[in-house]
Amino acid sequence: MKKTVSTVIIFMVFLGICSGAWAGGGKEKQNDLAGMYIGIIPAADCPGIAVVAILNTEGKYYITYQYIERGVEVFPFTGTYTWDEKTKIITLDSGKLPRYYKAGKNSLTQLDMEGKEITGNLGDLYKLRKVRTP
Repeated sequence: MKKTVSTVIIFMVFLGICSGAWAGGGKEKQNDLAGMYIGIIPAADCPGIAVVAILNTEGKYYITYQYIERGVEVFPFTGTYTWDEKTKIITLDSGKLPRYYKAGKNSLTQLDMEGKEITGNLGDLYKLRKVRTP
């Protein structure tokens, strides 16, 4: 499984770099958020889901999901996001994805569908680490 996870992450990072989603411009508050975040989040029926999330400085996102040990199919999503500086929560414009993420120091933590932190044994596994800035 470690080999599969490593291969998935390498592929996802490559996909993110090649996506062209690094274009950025001028919203200063979003400059600190802009970058590529990766991680493996829990899944009910496989070892996990490899996630690559790219946020640019213009409020656009590009996220891919790939189910580990289920083939090579990648599920990409794009759109816009908003940033609430007070709560440190990013909200995606998609109804098909988890919409809420809490920004931390070089990380994004996926929140539940109501925007609340996921707790319990798996709570820490919903964190994406920043691996690149624009």
